[in-house]
Amino acid sequence: MSNGYEYIAESLSATSSIDAVVIAAMITGAVAIIGSLVNSIVSYRIKRKEYEHNEAREKQKKMITPYNKLVSMIFEMLNLSKQNYTMDDSELFKKMAEFNIAVILYGSNEVIAKWGNYRVNLIDPEKPPEEKILKLEELLYVIREDLGFEKKGMREGDILNLFINDTEKLTSGDDMRECARD
Repeated sequence: MSNGYEYIAESLSATSSIDAVVIAAMITGAVAIIGSLVNSIVSYRIKRKEYEHNEAREKQKKMITPYNKLVSMIFEMLNLSKQNYTMDDSELFKKMAEFNIAVILYGSNEVIAKWGNYRVNLIDPEKPPEEKILKLEELLYVIREDLGFEKKGMREGDILNLFINDTEKLTSGDDMRECARD
């Protein structure tokens, strides 16, 4: 059995008897085929990236309304609690159920996990309110990431500062940060 070098040498010696014009045509044809193949691969990858980008945009568009409703519900609950009122349980359940449907269909795995964690934490009477608030902020961060925003430059408490005073009391203690971690 001959090795690769011998095969190449035999191929080159066979081409010496072929006319130079035929060899040039074969090389030109091979280059054209390779160029066409490379062009097809690059074109496919570009179209695939464009398709994936469009799919992500469509998913984001579908989630804007449910995420907006969730954040509105949270603000409504916070405003009612400042006035010593609470949201009717049936109304709260209805709003949460609507969000559950949307998040199951379109939410990222991280949002689903954080939402589930927040809901469980929210109804646990043993959990301190501070921990519940920090879990809410974690949920809001992953929602923003799901919508395409980066967390770069943001720290714990930055979102909470938008609707809670004195957030440094929540985020300054090591024991509080430890409770808020999964």
